[in-house]
Amino acid sequence: MEGTDRIAAKLVYILKRLTDEWINKQLCCGDQPCFNYSHLPLFMSIGTTGMSNSALAERLNVTKQATSKIIKELEATNMVRSEKSATDARSMVLYLTPDGEAFYNHIKSQILALEEQYKKLVGAKNYEIAIDVMLKLISFHETQNFSCQ
Repeated sequence: MEGTDRIAAKLVYILKRLTDEWINKQLCCGDQPCFNYSHLPLFMSIGTTGMSNSALAERLNVTKQATSKIIKELEATNMVRSEKSATDARSMVLYLTPDGEAFYNHIKSQILALEEQYKKLVGAKNYEIAIDVMLKLISFHETQNFSCQ
C-alpha cells in the first residue's frame, strides 16, 4: 500500500512507543526506580495543589476504581498521600508528598526540556498547532461512541 508512512494511526502508535521509551529511560530510571511510568498521567495530574480521586478520574476519563489502584501504588512508594476533604468528609484529596513533589518537579523540567527540543525541531508555532490538533483529536474521540462495524 502506497503512502503507509503517513497513516495517522501508525504515526500515533510510533510516536507513543518512542515517547514511552523516552519516558522510561529519561524519567523513571533515575531517582525513583520503583515509579511505574504508566502512573505518569495520574501522578502529573495531581500536581502541586492536590486533587480529589473523583476529579482525577474525570480528568483522565477513567474509573475511580482504576485511579484508586494506582493511588495505592503511589502511596506505597511515598509519592502521594491522601487526606479527607475539608469540604466533603466522604471525599479524599490527593497530595504529593515531599518526595513526590521533588519527583514531580524533576519530571516537569525534563518534559519542558523535551518540549523545547520539539520547538527547535519544528518551530514554536508549528509545535503549538500540533498540540491544538492533538487536543481536537482527543476531544473527538472522547465524544464518539465507536463500535465494530
